Amino acid sequence: MKKLFTLSNVIKLGALVFGLVAFFLMFANQLYAELLGNKGYVAFDDAMFGDYGSVITFIGYLLILLSVLAVCAFAFVNIDSKLKRYINLGLSVLLILSAIFVFIEAAVVNGRVDANMYHLAAAPIIAGIFAIIAALGTAVSEFVPHKELLK
Repeated sequence: MKKLFTLSNVIKLGALVFGLVAFFLMFANQLYAELLGNKGYVAFDDAMFGDYGSVITFIGYLLILLSVLAVCAFAFVNIDSKLKRYINLGLSVLLILSAIFVFIEAAVVNGRVDANMYHLAAAPIIAGIFAIIAALGTAVSEFVPHKELLK
């Protein structure tokens, strides 16, 4: 057990927490529409699967979840350290790509309507930022020493 309690794995655990929070922000309000000074929020099911929904955003959130779970799983897998480094760097690139998918939701919805009234709510912005933090944590975890924190 002490062998798994390394600085690298602690950073990966932090990335897992940020990634899970980013995924669960999917269930918050995704968009807001502003029309004549009135602001109305659009829930996640309408924003992603409604008439003008953006399935690409759901794919982004799903990639966030799968990436952070894979980062956590590879901490326990005994494979070559060089291959594990490449896999984790690839997963961090995938996390950044999924953050981009989350950020373009309003642009995809705006492209389908005549009015330019849909804007990102706070939840997808925070989710994208948390996904980028998780990606940076995953990438940094591969370059810190893999020494045990407990003796």
